Amino acid sequence: MAASRSTHDLIGGRYRLDGPIASGGMADVWRATDLQLRREVAVKLLRATVADDKTVVERFRREARSLARLTHPNIVPVYDCVEEDDGQVALVMRLIHGKSLRDMLDEAGDGTAPGELGVYLTVHIGKSIAAALAKAHAENIVHRDIKPANILITPKGEILLTDFGIAKPLKSSEDDGTDLTRVDIMMGTVKYLSPEQVQGRPLDGRADMYSLGLVLYECLAGKAPFKGENDQATAVARLERDPTPLGGIRTDVPSTVINVIHKMLRRKPETRYADCSEVVVALDEAMRNLHDADTPAGGLQPGGTVAPRQRPVPLDPLMANTSQRNLSSVPRDDTPPRTPRAPRPERATKDATPRGNARTKAALPTRRRTSTKRSYVPIALLLTAAVVMAFMLWRGLQNTSSDTLPTIVDNVEITAVNLVGVKSYDPNGDDKVENEDMLPALLDNNPASEWTTVCYGNQFFGSKAGVGVVATLSGIGLGDLTANFANGPYSADVFVSTAETIPATVDEWGLRVATAYSKDPGMATFEVNAPARHVLLLLREVGRSNSCSNANPYKGRVADLSFTSAK
Repeated sequence: MAASRSTHDLIGGRYRLDGPIASGGMADVWRATDLQLRREVAVKLLRATVADDKTVVERFRREARSLARLTHPNIVPVYDCVEEDDGQVALVMRLIHGKSLRDMLDEAGDGTAPGELGVYLTVHIGKSIAAALAKAHAENIVHRDIKPANILITPKGEILLTDFGIAKPLKSSEDDGTDLTRVDIMMGTVKYLSPEQVQGRPLDGRADMYSLGLVLYECLAGKAPFKGENDQATAVARLERDPTPLGGIRTDVPSTVINVIHKMLRRKPETRYADCSEVVVALDEAMRNLHDADTPAGGLQPGGTVAPRQRPVPLDPLMANTSQRNLSSVPRDDTPPRTPRAPRPERATKDATPRGNARTKAALPTRRRTSTKRSYVPIALLLTAAVVMAFMLWRGLQNTSSDTLPTIVDNVEITAVNLVGVKSYDPNGDDKVENEDMLPALLDNNPASEWTTVCYGNQFFGSKAGVGVVATLSGIGLGDLTANFANGPYSADVFVSTAETIPATVDEWGLRVATAYSKDPGMATFEVNAPARHVLLLLREVGRSNSCSNANPYKGRVADLSFTSAK
């Protein structure tokens, strides 16, 4: 019989248990140390009470095999599977520093009921998990237990699917030994079961799709639909009716997003999307044309002043003030977009300069006329001083060895740093931020997710002249800022600041330290060779985007952002 485990136990002669993380009905998850590779890992162990159940053990082994062949940015990777002499099986996985979606929803509530999430974060979660499920289904695996507790979110915005403990093959024969559950047995968490799971019918990937729809519904509504007096009533309710329309619960959710979720929740599998890859595309399409910025395309006036502009009318309730949130701000699908009217140019004033060439030399008295010979004297003195200073500087550099370079730059101590946070930056905008909810996409190491600006009628951001993001470092340092631009052409400038707070205007950042331009999308690295606590990546020019309307076709898109310290 398998023994219970405790702290400091060694698994497989390699993994030292450091402390429990979570406990479930059949397994416990421990924080552990891989003594061979010297890294933290998570170890999932069957509980001693079920470790002798051959069916449970085989299901656990199957989870390891399933995860081992699922390599995807949104699936928790498995490192190893260890079987002890006493029959205990251990699954070694990446240790996720973050929280579950269940924890996030509970924390967003008021203590009596779970809270709601924003539309951008909800769609980001939906696209990430749908992409993970598409990979699993392509590998002949149905998860069968999609719920908030099995979705993990890291501080950098990574969305990860975990717990394939009751996964089963999409296709298997009755005698191949891989399907350990009968089709007439209901498996999974009742609150998130699909109708076909409730009925014990054969399953395919659309069962997971339905469960994910329930999760997204809960993210937006603050509660899951089909709440009954008991588990049986909750399960049966989804066979008898559709969920309460989301539009009647959250008026600030775009109808396009609501339509996708409700299609995922159709009772008959054949009326849903064909597969989860279509869900990813549908959620992406649902967010298009929702954030057109009605800014004038006049740009800057001569002299660097900002052209007069009117307050933009938000086309998405999420971009409006709380008092402005209503359905009338969402454009109907059958209403053609309005082209913003450019401000009327000011009438040019007549130049008062008289025509013809003035005879300036003859017009001045002899004593006030310039002497060319006299002007050579100060120029010669300046040149002589410059030569002397250059010689002294050269001699100083010759006497300076590389190992005596100071560690203090501009009276600021430079240290090794890392990126600890990002913030959108729209100094000339009404709210000073832009698509703040999308920022986790910059740090999730997933090139398929993006932070974007809203859509503009001018590639130079109209009268704003620039929109960007600020990367905040753990201290003051030097290094390289790398950005993955998802469309082109693009032009971007980089500014730095050592102040505790982020400068409010671009002028307060001082001179730029780096710049880049490219006609094509791709990676760009900016050398930050001046002390920086905050690094501003300011987009100056952006390309067209298919997700924008014809009236405002330009949008900045950045897939990833990272900072590499020079020390």
